[in-house]
Amino acid sequence: MIRQLGLGLAAGLLSALLFLSVVKGVAFGFVLSYVAPLPVMMAGLGVGIGASVTAGVVGMVVVALGFGEISALSYLVAAALPSWVVSNRAMLWRKPQDDLTEWYPPGLVLAWLTATILVLMTIGAFLVAGHPEGIKGQVAETIGRALDLLAAELPQEQRPKVAGWWAAFFPAMVSASWLVMIVANATWAQALLVRLGRNRRPSPAYRQLRLPDWLALVLVMAAVASRLSDGDVGYVGGNVALVALIPFMFLGLAGIHQWAAGKPQARIILAATYGLLALVFVWAAVAVAVLGMVRFWTMRFRRGDSGGGMEG
Repeated sequence: MIRQLGLGLAAGLLSALLFLSVVKGVAFGFVLSYVAPLPVMMAGLGVGIGASVTAGVVGMVVVALGFGEISALSYLVAAALPSWVVSNRAMLWRKPQDDLTEWYPPGLVLAWLTATILVLMTIGAFLVAGHPEGIKGQVAETIGRALDLLAAELPQEQRPKVAGWWAAFFPAMVSASWLVMIVANATWAQALLVRLGRNRRPSPAYRQLRLPDWLALVLVMAAVASRLSDGDVGYVGGNVALVALIPFMFLGLAGIHQWAAGKPQARIILAATYGLLALVFVWAAVAVAVLGMVRFWTMRFRRGDSGGGMEG
């Protein structure tokens, strides 16, 4: 218990410092803030959910003392909450037969993270639904205020146009970025624990990633709502559909990894794939997500289970 508490305290303090590095103007602070969930996840995956909760609460308290309750709420959403989801889900296991431990599959962990950010998006939509110009109008207004602070050199007559362009898919861009970085942090946390010999579960076989059916249902329903409905319903539906594409992007990446495995040019193939994602993320991500959807439907008719126990 003492060890768990001590590690939780240390992880929470480090996480809070990483999160606040962007506010304090530290060099590369923006990059450092992206790995704020990493210590909390390492505490959870290496020690247990109790250490992860301790780390998240400590991080929130430190951020609140330094910059107030709003910053602490941001830390909760950006670092603590997703770390708790990962720590709780990823550490589940069972022994169905042959005394072999079957760990919670990574595809379901990804699904829980996707559900988390979609719930947060829905809550945010309800909170701003009373704006005269709808949710999109509220988002455009918020972006406009941000442009006043961060892009003062932008001509005044161009700001409404820029704000309107960004507002169309701004919730999806923020949420997709959140989801991608949380998955990256979870993967790094597990890899570091394995390297240090402190991992409690074996690393999953990511190339055998499988997704639950409800993600496809959410994607289809949201896309239909965005096409058939106007106003807030259509706006939220379009953004939800884009976020729901992200798990399929990871499924497509898993397929590329599986296809490249064993090939002499595997490193070149993977380097080209991730290079394209880094240079032209939107178009490359859509292409990989389409590949993931094709893979999803081909796997759906020949899979026997949810992928639990597939550790590499």
